Amino acid sequence: MGRFEFERFNGFARRQLDDLLLGDFWNHDIFNKRDMHGAAYHYIREYCRRTERDSVYVRCEPLLTGMRPDIVLYERGNPIYLLEFKMFSKPDYINEDAVYTDLDKLKKVVSACESVRWAFFHMIYDRDEPYSFSDARLRRAGYERSR
Repeated sequence: MGRFEFERFNGFARRQLDDLLLGDFWNHDIFNKRDMHGAAYHYIREYCRRTERDSVYVRCEPLLTGMRPDIVLYERGNPIYLLEFKMFSKPDYINEDAVYTDLDKLKKVVSACESVRWAFFHMIYDRDEPYSFSDARLRRAGYERSR
């Protein structure tokens, strides 16, 4: 067991976690944000167990700089990852203000905590067309990189 492999977890958070959560949604295991949050917590803990990362632990809604991200991963007591979740089950409805409120929360915590390497935002919504953030709007809001 060595240091935490950031790129490996990034791949898990970007692809596998998305697929797992979407599968749970389609199988009617997720009905709301709380279910999504609980499922993500489970999958992230399982990931840490499989990769034998004893120095990494997962917390739900810890208080960091006055904010409560949905899930935070810590390594040796320092926050290294933030994850925020949003779910809109009403067809063809996305509350962009709520989305940007969560993104602002992530940005503030990342800015205040030097040890945070990455922040992820996961959203489930019921819409035929894919939703995408405007790159120009994200840049104007001060977000450096997003995927």
